[in-house]
Amino acid sequence: MIPDEIIREIRERAVILEVISDYVVLKKSGVNYLGLCPFHSEKTPSFNVNTAKGIYHCFGCGVGGDAISFVMRMEGLSFPDAVKFLARKVGVVIPERAVPASEKRLRDERECLYEVHEIAAKFYEDLLRGGVPGAACRNYLEKRGVDEETSRLYGLGYAPDSWDALTRFLERKKFPLAEAEKVGLVRSRERGGYYDGFRNRLLFPIRDTHGRVIGFGGRVLDDSLPKYLNSPESPVYHKSEVLFGLGMAKQAMREKGEAFIVEGYFDHLALYRAGVRNVVATCGTALTAAHLKLLRRFAGKAYLLFDADKAGKKATVRSMEIFLQENFPARVVQMPAGEDPDSYLEKYGSNAFEGLVSAAVPVFEFFFRDLCSQEDIGSVEGKVKVLEELAPRLRKIPDAVERDLYLREVARFLGIEENDVRRKMGKEEPSHAPVRAPKERRKASAGAEEMLLSLMGKYPEVVRLVAEFGPAQIFRTEVLPVVESIIQHVAEKKRIDWSQLLDSVASSEERSRLAALFISEEHLEEMDVSKAFDQCRRTLDRIALQQIKELGLKLAQSDPESDSYHDLLRRIDSLRAKKSLLT
Repeated sequence: MIPDEIIREIRERAVILEVISDYVVLKKSGVNYLGLCPFHSEKTPSFNVNTAKGIYHCFGCGVGGDAISFVMRMEGLSFPDAVKFLARKVGVVIPERAVPASEKRLRDERECLYEVHEIAAKFYEDLLRGGVPGAACRNYLEKRGVDEETSRLYGLGYAPDSWDALTRFLERKKFPLAEAEKVGLVRSRERGGYYDGFRNRLLFPIRDTHGRVIGFGGRVLDDSLPKYLNSPESPVYHKSEVLFGLGMAKQAMREKGEAFIVEGYFDHLALYRAGVRNVVATCGTALTAAHLKLLRRFAGKAYLLFDADKAGKKATVRSMEIFLQENFPARVVQMPAGEDPDSYLEKYGSNAFEGLVSAAVPVFEFFFRDLCSQEDIGSVEGKVKVLEELAPRLRKIPDAVERDLYLREVARFLGIEENDVRRKMGKEEPSHAPVRAPKERRKASAGAEEMLLSLMGKYPEVVRLVAEFGPAQIFRTEVLPVVESIIQHVAEKKRIDWSQLLDSVASSEERSRLAALFISEEHLEEMDVSKAFDQCRRTLDRIALQQIKELGLKLAQSDPESDSYHDLLRRIDSLRAKKSLLT
């Protein structure tokens, strides 16, 4: 745990303009600074930085926050790591807490394993670059269309056709071979001693989000088996949590908001050489929920490019279930039979590949189409088989609207009733009762609340008016901590730390929304704040009255003995109390 006072000091020293200017060209525009957003692609600047409040917001993609949240998003770091990143930048020393001996041993072991990977990566890369040992591997890369610049970019290396080249090198470096064995770089012999784990292979270094080498993927130079050999699981390498090429793809994924996912190292190379920078690859394992959590830091949508063979389709279906569970939008780029991304790009080029991408279909739709192509959907038996496969996957779609739309499309395509699909899913037919809470009322409520929050951010007199009425009677529960914090600061005549204020909001969406409200003040200039406050209050009063009427109608239709009846009563009483205070 980093002490709160240290975090406060880092916030005070980390001037947001200087932090963001390391990544974005900013120009003065009114009270704010303006630039092109680093988190999505745009031609007209919509990324605003308010230096007085120490916050930023992009009106194009909606992200916002403070210096710490900016670094978290840009560098893909956790909160503690982002704080440490800024601490190093501004010269704040974070005191080391006393750690148990067992934890210190584990930390020291991890550092040792990072070190041996860096030593090995340099050893393998040097062998590839020059001399006779790497000639065969250089020729192989040349045949595959990989030039020296690309090879250096990836840090490619060559493990020579020797039983102990790396082993002897590590011995000369006085490095403990028992540590190298933990990560598969060397292996122990039954009669004692060690031998190399990788031999006569082209090596792809696998890096973590901080750019440290944590493993290798090795490919043979001929047709021998196994074609690929990957580093084993270790204290620093967990393949279910690592994506190859993530460090190279981070910025492009932020700008485009999407990621391409491939299976192989050469598929990754092929796409990168073709100008597709936002590409990552799985490291010899199926896609996992941890992979998607990692991807979500940088992109909001994915394109799957797996091989067109049976194994590739299976991998796509497995991935689909995770995408559905994680509510992560994904599309499938369908490769022609017998092709993978590497071979397709070599034969047909980038323009043809772009055509495949534009024709990509949502992952669930791909699964449905493929399923229907395997069954005789003109027969009852075929329709039942398709439904049995679809039902459990449909249930995994968390968004009710999206699930219902797919359900209708399935029913239409199979020529059956929607209720038949619902029954197969184990769901009742949805109620067709009219939806209350019209959109216009929701907009009016949000507009009045947002205007009051904006006014509170600029005018202390509005803060005092809200305090007199009682913030709980005006604002939603989600924003009450922010409102009450502003009131407290104004009452105590303290400067508001806007970055700390935003950090108190748990939801990143709500945090971005609030940043948008507080960052721009021009529209509030020369406003009659008392009149504006009264208008917002009257709007909320009308909304409360409408809600009471609607809940009263529901109450009249409810069983007086039911729990819902008593819940409605409580909500009506609460709204009446709020309305009486607003009036």
